[in-house]
Amino acid sequence: MTRSILVAIALAAAGSAGAADGAALYKQYCASCHGSNGQGGSDRPVAGQPAAFIKEVVEFHPPPMDKMKLSRADTEAVANYVASLKKK
Repeated sequence: MTRSILVAIALAAAGSAGAADGAALYKQYCASCHGSNGQGGSDRPVAGQPAAFIKEVVEFHPPPMDKMKLSRADTEAVANYVASLKKK
């Protein structure tokens, strides 16, 4: 039983770390064009878009996103973070 609890805690911590990574990656790669909260800036708003849509756009990387070279895990983290943002 103790082992099960430790596994559950580790999984929960990993999930939290993923969310933090998505936010950090968004800030590093996306915020300059899409705004710090995804509401838009020099490019269109992305806040609240479905994660699947964001993943597809990032994976097909139109310029200037073609320079980011994000891994699949990073792309997923950013997509989940963007999907969690509130639309205006």
